[in-house]
Amino acid sequence: MWSYKAPVPENEPLEKHIDALWHTIKSHKRYLLSLKKQFNVDVFLGYRSDCDCAGFKIPHNSLEMFIELEIPFEVSVIIT
Repeated sequence: MWSYKAPVPENEPLEKHIDALWHTIKSHKRYLLSLKKQFNVDVFLGYRSDCDCAGFKIPHNSLEMFIELEIPFEVSVIIT
């Protein structure tokens, strides 16, 4: 398992974190796709809120990583 912490503050919108990750790994796309032949490749995203009516939206261009790597867009939502 690889772990990555985006170099953006936690309170920045989720798309900023997604864009930072894609900027970092985009040049390794071919390698990541080759890993899918033997391994499960996914991106784990978490969203935390202390408000029971919180939400988020992701601009279409921030979904490029999921399209290019042919992986689903999944988010773990935690309400505290």
